[in-house]
Amino acid sequence: MKKIDSVKYELNPMSLMSLALSFVSLTIVTTMIFLPKQSNSYILLLGIDTFICLVFWCQLLADFFRSQDKSHYLKTHWLDFVASVPIIEQIRFARLLQIFRVIRLIRSSHQVLNQIRSNRREATVASIFLLLTVLISVGSALMLILEGNVPESNIKDASDALWWVFVTISTVGYGDHYPVTEIGKILAAVIIICGVGLFGMVAGLISSIISDPEQKKEKDDARHEQEWQAMLDNQQRLIERLEAIEKKLDQK
Repeated sequence: MKKIDSVKYELNPMSLMSLALSFVSLTIVTTMIFLPKQSNSYILLLGIDTFICLVFWCQLLADFFRSQDKSHYLKTHWLDFVASVPIIEQIRFARLLQIFRVIRLIRSSHQVLNQIRSNRREATVASIFLLLTVLISVGSALMLILEGNVPESNIKDASDALWWVFVTISTVGYGDHYPVTEIGKILAAVIIICGVGLFGMVAGLISSIISDPEQKKEKDDARHEQEWQAMLDNQQRLIERLEAIEKKLDQK
């Protein structure tokens, strides 16, 4: 895995994705403060916030293992680790520090576009996580709003909405939960199309990893080396045969 310095890991695609999700997480946490803890909306937002915290941890751990000075990274980002623990929602406001830090670097640096261009594979992964989080958040919330109060609906609470959106994004379609209203069906069609698009992005990412130009170059270099070695071996055998013939002629 490629090492990154103390500025680049603040501006790489995964960190920029985390910046966008930080705004979403803070909005969710702020809304949860004013909701009763037993309501469906609170449970739904809690599930979404927990998923976002999991994404935060993945991004932080990835940057930690890629940083050149791990002790310095922990000293400067320990609060981000604490703010990503999905236990006490209020500590999520500590992510404001990361937001201000990244925004300051963006304003004082011209490396953002260069980082995205030079890390296209990572940018694809960040886009997948960001789109997945947005689809889960918006899709489940809208479906609960549209179908939660419909008498004949089978999506009644937050767990039903979250389960439905995961099944729909994956295009599995168990059929245990489904929309019954016209606008709910339209929303489901949009989620399905977006889910197919996400799987297309994942398939393209896997294909790019398999057909990595660097790996192809290494294979070509290895093949050329083998060919050169075979030519050298043949040349060595010809030299030995010529020397043997020369000795026989000298003896005669």
